Amino acid sequence: MTRQENNPPPTPELREEHLQAYKFFERLHGLFDALRPCARHFNRKLHFDEYALGVLFYFFNPAITSLRGLQMATGFKKVRKALGIRRMSLGSMSESVRLFDPDLLASVFAGLVEDASERKVDRRLHGLRQVLTVADGTILPALPRMAWAVWLHETDRGAKAHVQFEVCKDTPAHVEVTEGNASEARHLEASLEPGRLYVMDRGYVDFDLFREIVEADSSFVVRMNSNTVTETVEDIPLSEEAEAAGVRTDRIVRMGWKGSRKKFDRPVRFVEVHVPARRPRGLAYPVKKVSSKKGFRRERGKAYTLRIATDRLDLPADVIALIYQYRWRVELFFRLLKSVLGCRHLLSDSIEGVGIQVYCALIASLLLAEYTGVKPSKRLYELFALYLQGWVADDELAAALAKLRRQEEKRAV
Repeated sequence: MTRQENNPPPTPELREEHLQAYKFFERLHGLFDALRPCARHFNRKLHFDEYALGVLFYFFNPAITSLRGLQMATGFKKVRKALGIRRMSLGSMSESVRLFDPDLLASVFAGLVEDASERKVDRRLHGLRQVLTVADGTILPALPRMAWAVWLHETDRGAKAHVQFEVCKDTPAHVEVTEGNASEARHLEASLEPGRLYVMDRGYVDFDLFREIVEADSSFVVRMNSNTVTETVEDIPLSEEAEAAGVRTDRIVRMGWKGSRKKFDRPVRFVEVHVPARRPRGLAYPVKKVSSKKGFRRERGKAYTLRIATDRLDLPADVIALIYQYRWRVELFFRLLKSVLGCRHLLSDSIEGVGIQVYCALIASLLLAEYTGVKPSKRLYELFALYLQGWVADDELAAALAKLRRQEEKRAV
């Protein structure tokens, strides 16, 4: 095979007929008005609100695959009219983004989250008296030239999105973008709020963090490591509901060795849940280290035991197991963020640009949910994209959305 045959095919030329979503963006005028004063200068033609609208337009147009493609799209009159922006130069888009403050977009996002409606969840979660919030982080692959994004080794680059995900609204409530090796526990500790029930995986096992959560008038449900040292204070008999949920032991314990500084100074509920073996679906991933954690992924499909700790002594064991089961919602969101909303490919090399892209992706998902009344998913995104292109009629869209709502309600029962 010759060298020429090894080269990838050239990218097709972007044309105006390849683009879509014009009628959707007619509803968004004024959404980003608060961004206009940011980094204002008498000779600057590109403003923050224009850049944010352009990135939002990128999410709904699969034909745009890069920053250069987005810049080319702003040269079309129809695009400029629909977005209410001017033509952007590639140099301005690359350089001025370092001057824009992502926290202003975070304020826009927070307002949309506040207005978001709650989704249907298991009725046993309605009496928690706290906002069920999953805390987790995910790595967004970065280019080698992004020196600030060092991850595991010098050759690895990645930005980390620290997410606090509200289960009942099925949307993130707080997001922060940092370098890849930033501590998830420390970033959660710095953004704690009262009245929340934080659900966390083993990467957040930190007794200092647990103390901070309790002192912030919140609570935690966390998966503990298999080598966690406990001292049993009381054994709690298992109810029929707990046994049906796979609970094997339910105890009130003290965590940590008494001769060590690493201990938690108050009793906690310690629940062990048996997860049966299941036939794996899809392609298996290699067994390797995860992020900067010392543990290894378990082999797929095999049975294992979940060890869950919580300071909520009043909750039944089956509800504690159910709460941790809902932690998986944030993993589904990460898949949506990367695979559907395009955050697997970063448009900017700067940490400010990555933060802007992530917040625009979150805003896009909230607007999609508001417009359709269905929680964002890959199926919804595909359906909406076809509708915006004119391939789906209004009545067909309504019927498809009604079907998606029925499926959503069925899964929540």
